[in-house]
Amino acid sequence: MPDAFQKPLKYLTIASAIRERIADGTYRPGQQLPASAALAKEHGVALMTVRQALGILQLEGAIEARHGAGTFVADGTSRSPRTRRVLLTEDDAALCDIVARGLREAGYVVDVASNGGEALTRLEAIDGYDAIVLDLRLPDTDGFEIVDYIKANRPAVRVIVASGYVDGEEVLHAAERWPLMMLRKPYTADELVERLNALVRPDMRPTHSSA
Repeated sequence: MPDAFQKPLKYLTIASAIRERIADGTYRPGQQLPASAALAKEHGVALMTVRQALGILQLEGAIEARHGAGTFVADGTSRSPRTRRVLLTEDDAALCDIVARGLREAGYVVDVASNGGEALTRLEAIDGYDAIVLDLRLPDTDGFEIVDYIKANRPAVRVIVASGYVDGEEVLHAAERWPLMMLRKPYTADELVERLNALVRPDMRPTHSSA
């Protein structure tokens, strides 16, 4: 597997490290986290990578950003489980129906977009997506516009690129633009659920749907 597919998952490692420090008491409820620049230096990554890791933790409710004051560990007593929301972007209606059903059976809230325009509209309207499943070859776009939008406006959204050409130039190009996880097409709902669980439910064992 090319390095371009391994390096993007660094933000998950950073999020996990912060999560572990919260769990073991290194970072206590209400405590301010180190500045993003300090975290970037510690982990040897760009500020954007730290920003995405913090965005994930904020969506989980583990941390909270206070305007003008920094980022703080959330009060554990106020946190509650949250249903994960996924945007499934796929122009194959039959595949989309099967996969969406499997994701819902696994406990995900699923919105569907059959083209890039619909995907961008949903991303602009809803800021609570945990992940997007993206086919780079859509009827109205090559998918890079969506990746660029996520990079600029929704950095906490995890990206899974579904493609029959995981070693193709266009996929490598997407990986250079933004962290992503690959899923080779054709794929099953079970395979997608396992990847989503790894991204947005880090403490959950692989779940198999009955789609």
